[in-house]
Amino acid sequence: MANNAANHHSKKHFFNTFHFLLLLFSILSLTANGSSLLKKSLWPKENSPDSSPAISTKNTIYIKDFGAVADGVTNNTEAFQKASAFLEANGGTLIIGAGTYIVGKQKLSGSYSAGVSYTAEPILSLLNAKKPVIIKGYNAILKAASGLKFGSFNPVTGEKDSIRKEGNRSSYNASAFTFISIINCLSITIKGLTLDGNAGKLNIGPAFGPEGIQLSALGIGLYGNKNVSVADCYIHHCALDGIIVAWPGLKVSDPVYPHTITNVKCEYNGRQGLSWVGGNNLTVTDCEFSSTGKALNMSLPVISKPSAGIDIEIENSIIRNGSFINCFVYNNAGPGIISIGHDTYNINFKRCTFIGTTNSAAYPKSKGFSFDNCTFVGMVQRIYGSADKSKACFFKDCLFTMDSKMSPDRRVFGDTWEFYEGQNVIFDHCTFDAATKHLPTVNTPEIVFLNCTFSQNSNENFNAAAIFKGTTKFVMKGKGTLITSQSDFTGKIIYNNQVVTDIRNVRL
Repeated sequence: MANNAANHHSKKHFFNTFHFLLLLFSILSLTANGSSLLKKSLWPKENSPDSSPAISTKNTIYIKDFGAVADGVTNNTEAFQKASAFLEANGGTLIIGAGTYIVGKQKLSGSYSAGVSYTAEPILSLLNAKKPVIIKGYNAILKAASGLKFGSFNPVTGEKDSIRKEGNRSSYNASAFTFISIINCLSITIKGLTLDGNAGKLNIGPAFGPEGIQLSALGIGLYGNKNVSVADCYIHHCALDGIIVAWPGLKVSDPVYPHTITNVKCEYNGRQGLSWVGGNNLTVTDCEFSSTGKALNMSLPVISKPSAGIDIEIENSIIRNGSFINCFVYNNAGPGIISIGHDTYNINFKRCTFIGTTNSAAYPKSKGFSFDNCTFVGMVQRIYGSADKSKACFFKDCLFTMDSKMSPDRRVFGDTWEFYEGQNVIFDHCTFDAATKHLPTVNTPEIVFLNCTFSQNSNENFNAAAIFKGTTKFVMKGKGTLITSQSDFTGKIIYNNQVVTDIRNVRL
């Protein structure tokens, strides 16, 4: 499982440097359901149909004044393009009133040498906006038009094509849509929108390999911006990502460009709820990233690897100073959070819950990750260890559990937690409740458990090949054996409420 996840994760995102330039060129040439588990309401109080002003002013414009009709039928792509051109040149606030706005159009290239088959027309797309822009919805839904092509299509006939005899692979790329694309802008606020990718009604062509379809069918794309705030949004059923945050070419010596994502729910997207592939200073608060890879189209899952809730993967950039607070990550086809082998720095999760139902709850195998007061339900794989203690994973006041009652649908993935290669990883005041399954699998004696509690009710052995400091508690039932040949105990040991002086070979 771990190797498969690593292999899938090694597949680069569609938005690598080449495709970023291609996206930039395209914009320049084309520009003219379920209950929320969030603590906050999905919509701010002012987001009601009757509370939005009705007349455009110099600094405030309304999408209806550009010809938009929120009837769930009319295609409003051109109206949003016109509003984008105004905002790009003048800045200001765009008000999107209540209703459902159908958007999304494509152009067939007609040539094997064009590099694509279908190009998605821009919708809300801003490039190099030098003045602040606010995009604000009042019970507004942007919904992708039914029938948009996504996957491999012949660039001349326009039909699904898995053979691809002429041209190269990219000649058959059909990108579906990007609801909101923000590139190299000064200050952007996006608030109060529902973005419905309509994954079940896409016209999906063949994939290009086991990684799935790594093409654009995206909620919000943020690339190289100075300051961004996204709040109170619901982004669902996009065949790629809910949100992608990128900063191509960013270096440690560059200024810090803050991005915040607050009270946003991303579910049933195809590849990730959130992809963070570059940036310095991202704060994500009170958000949910769930059910990635679980949407259906013609009874088949709409899924591309790694199909995670959150993916943190450096692409031609740096990733530093990330803060995730009070987030809920649940029921994703891939790991809840995944990051493998990246030179990340100061990535902290506080009071977050990760629940793995069909894959691991977390796969945090990159530098500088820390977790404070977090809950992990289901398997955790491949924590990052290092001879440099500052780079190893750190967990404080966290709960690791296999108890099915902690999962909303009672499903829990895995039988144990795989803490391999965890040199200098520290678990401080953490609790491990294996229920009827298996306590952590460790293979590195340098892992440190400080003031931790372990419990299980099974006949599985626990090879405690680690360092135990402070007060270590075992609350055990069953016939499993505690193997301590590679253990290093310092401090008090409490076994089933009794202080013991010799833990060697104690029967669980």
